[in-house]
Amino acid sequence: MGAGYHGGFGNTAGAGGDKPKPVPKKKVPIFDDKGHVTIDSIEARAEFFLGKSVARLEHELHKHGYETKRRPSKHSTSRAKIIMTLNGNKDRNISQIQVSPGSKRHGDVPYVKISTTDCGKIKIINASPSEYKSDGRETAKLIFRRKKK
Repeated sequence: MGAGYHGGFGNTAGAGGDKPKPVPKKKVPIFDDKGHVTIDSIEARAEFFLGKSVARLEHELHKHGYETKRRPSKHSTSRAKIIMTLNGNKDRNISQIQVSPGSKRHGDVPYVKISTTDCGKIKIINASPSEYKSDGRETAKLIFRRKKK
């Protein structure tokens, strides 16, 4: 056999019954190219909103073309902070985001409520349904934290 022959049939790694590596799932974007969100995109990545500061969420909105203004909640007992958007349109559909560390009304459970001009309100709750207190008059779509695997 010549000097260039190394034997075998080339790289046979993976042959003989080895399972192929799973292809990682591509993350669903929350915002489309123009800054629009949908219930499905928020639901697919709900954890994106949990645990972030008001400043971080405001930064994310700015990255997607939103101009914002912060204000406190109008309810005297609320500790929530509100990010209002100033330049919504048919593409940028978030009108405000409310970040709450929890309250007596809903239990000491943090949540983020996203108000949109076309999808309604979506509340992402950092707790299980049994931990969240509701008076039964919720108008928002409720999304609860996923259980850790």
